[in-house]
Amino acid sequence: MAERKKKGTVRRAKKAKTGASESRLLVVESPAKARTLGRYLDDSYVVKASVGHIRDLPRRDLGVDIANGFEPDYVTIRGKGKVIRELKRAAKAADVVLLGTDPDREGEAIAYHVAEQLGYRSKNGRRFRRVLFEEITPDGVAQGLENLTEIDFRKVDAQQARRILDRLVGYKASPFLWKPIRPGLSAGRVQTVALRLIWEREEAIRGFVPREYWTVEALLEKDGQRFTAKLHHVDKGKPDLPNEAAAAAVLDAVKDVPFQITKIRRKERRKNPAAPFTTSTLQQEAAKRLRFSAKRTMRIAQQLYEGVEAAGEAIGLITYMRTDSTRIAASAASRARAYIENEFGSGYIPKSPRLYTGKQQKGAQEAHEAIRPTSVRRTPESLKGDLDSNQLKLYSLIWQRFVASQMSPAVYDTTTVDFDLSGKDQRHYLFRSTGSVLKFDGFTRLYKGVYEKEEGRHLDDLERLPELVEGEIMKLIELGKTQHFTEPPARFSEASLVKELEKLGIGRPSTYAQILATLVERTYVELENRRFAPTALGETVVQVLIRVFPDTFDVDFTSNMEANLDRIEEGELEWHQVLESFYAAFSKRLAEGEAKSEEIIKEIVQAEGAICDLCNSPMVVKWNRYGRFLGCSAYPDCRNTKPIDGLPDVDLGDEPCPQCGGELVLKSGRFGPFVACSNYPDCRFTRAVDGKKNDAAADAKCPECGSPLAVKTGRYGEFLACTAYPKCKHTQAISLGLDCPTCKDGDVVKRRTRRGRIFYGCTRYPECDWSSWDTPVAFDCPQCGAQVALQKTSKRKGDFLRCAVCGHESVPEGAVDSGSD
Repeated sequence: MAERKKKGTVRRAKKAKTGASESRLLVVESPAKARTLGRYLDDSYVVKASVGHIRDLPRRDLGVDIANGFEPDYVTIRGKGKVIRELKRAAKAADVVLLGTDPDREGEAIAYHVAEQLGYRSKNGRRFRRVLFEEITPDGVAQGLENLTEIDFRKVDAQQARRILDRLVGYKASPFLWKPIRPGLSAGRVQTVALRLIWEREEAIRGFVPREYWTVEALLEKDGQRFTAKLHHVDKGKPDLPNEAAAAAVLDAVKDVPFQITKIRRKERRKNPAAPFTTSTLQQEAAKRLRFSAKRTMRIAQQLYEGVEAAGEAIGLITYMRTDSTRIAASAASRARAYIENEFGSGYIPKSPRLYTGKQQKGAQEAHEAIRPTSVRRTPESLKGDLDSNQLKLYSLIWQRFVASQMSPAVYDTTTVDFDLSGKDQRHYLFRSTGSVLKFDGFTRLYKGVYEKEEGRHLDDLERLPELVEGEIMKLIELGKTQHFTEPPARFSEASLVKELEKLGIGRPSTYAQILATLVERTYVELENRRFAPTALGETVVQVLIRVFPDTFDVDFTSNMEANLDRIEEGELEWHQVLESFYAAFSKRLAEGEAKSEEIIKEIVQAEGAICDLCNSPMVVKWNRYGRFLGCSAYPDCRNTKPIDGLPDVDLGDEPCPQCGGELVLKSGRFGPFVACSNYPDCRFTRAVDGKKNDAAADAKCPECGSPLAVKTGRYGEFLACTAYPKCKHTQAISLGLDCPTCKDGDVVKRRTRRGRIFYGCTRYPECDWSSWDTPVAFDCPQCGAQVALQKTSKRKGDFLRCAVCGHESVPEGAVDSGSD
């Protein structure tokens, strides 16, 4: 935990602030950060790590004295006693205690709790100083040590107010979930609002009614070069073609009309680079381009900030990664411009540096810069041998974005050509063709080969038009009509949900990753094709909470509360005042909820028409860790339970038990209905009810004992198990009937991660490590002959198949081109 180095790299002249002969204790929160800093400092420094928070509210008590001004009752976190004792011993021997935790609210709170335990409130409190490291480099450390400051109690108060708010909501609101759903469920103040966004999006998708519409386009030609003109206006209004007949009428009206150019407009358009990353935009881009979760992105970014071994030294590679500011220091911009001029030429740098100081998000922390590399000369290529693959990918993303932000814009020559046709029906039909030619690549030169476009249409997507002159008549090759259907709003991906949370002002940079991870860990949502879908449990949780607390879990209310926390940090509000105002309304909702709890249970979780066949009480929907079931509302007096959908009407006929010859009967268990032997427990044969599911087990024998295999259901779905259980405990995944596209010897099976996310892999793992998040289907690839494709979807392409071997893409049979209004 401690790092003492004889050789320092920070110049002694820059450390004169605290005196040449003083001994100094530097406390940071991370052991990795401590190791990196220890290499920069001489032997007058002792660097130790608190390993995160050392004090927090108690786990099993409210820990907030509401009657006494919401004073928190902090306790030492379990396991941190040894850390505190070690810090106290080091502090006793030090003349100066430097608090070098992260430069944000949470880091400030850690610094305060450490200082408090080391005697900050005593007569020796003056020896405590705060040091902020925006980057972990020799220059960054020297700059921090030259600009020592005091603990920012406004930040401490803001973080404390957030912690108390979260505790009050979680501790007081969670019990409303225990009776109607399941004991132990938790209601998070911000997580519930994020869950509400996901659930409301799912409701919008369910209620969406597709609308048919058609488009018309003409394929034209000049001098052997073909291009497309689309119907843009009908009588100066947007075309409304709701059915095929309307589209056909347009074709009939213009099919013999010459396509004469009536207007040509040529413009030069500039495409500027994006600003350097904030926490939010880094998480979004890493999710889209690298398929990193927000939590994974922040973990790797923390490693890059705290320091990694590069070229024989430990160095922080990026600036602080929790920021919502796009500001760039003038010195960093200047170094980037020098690098660009040297590598690409003077034409690739704009007249003046872009410092991005004018476009800040609401509540942006101006003290921080955007996320950028600490040295632009430290290119991704130079670090290939020092970083692991994930670190290199994320660093490359940050480096490219920052360098590109200081480059000249890309320049395009765009041409718009109009064909204003008078149809046979006396109506005017305006067809339009738009083309684009890259005139100067600018910042896109840096992205060449790796740049991935965002959603939507771009100048790069436009076709190149032939040389055209007004009045010319184009040769008509074909008039066509295409059917489309409007599409429902897409489910949130990690990237789009982070973007929505930022837009609505919910949460802050340091909270996005934890919000998303918590929703998945609590099984309130699941990821399907990398998009969030609420589980049945999550839908019930959010409905109960917004029914009882419509204000607390309202989007605008949560956004305003975040703004109030910002105002506490800025010194405009006092934290007690914010908590008192919140709790006055919250306590009323608590009282109303308790009075109407039975009504809410009946409204949301009671199973309509389901009556307990033992005591005639209503049945209600309940949850356990395995899913939903019906339980008697008279529990615990009556403990009757049923499967959520009841026992299916299945005729088992005279089929005997394949294991002992006994009679087969239908039963229900915690995973749903199943078929079992009537001789249980002497015979433990079971199988799934659905006969189709048993095709997977037809003639299948256990490879260990030779007994028949049967389909069973567990907490992670169906699987094959030996019927000789418990004597033989062999299990295996159910094959999808597809050969592994990589090794050809294994089968493709559905699997789940430890957190429940579905993916597909090979049965020969770990010998074969093929896997995919996308659903594999049977497919004859026309390019390489492979037999497996992956189902993909995007806004630009709609639904399509991608060969699992060569990447060839094709539209599945019966699919319709995607479109929008």
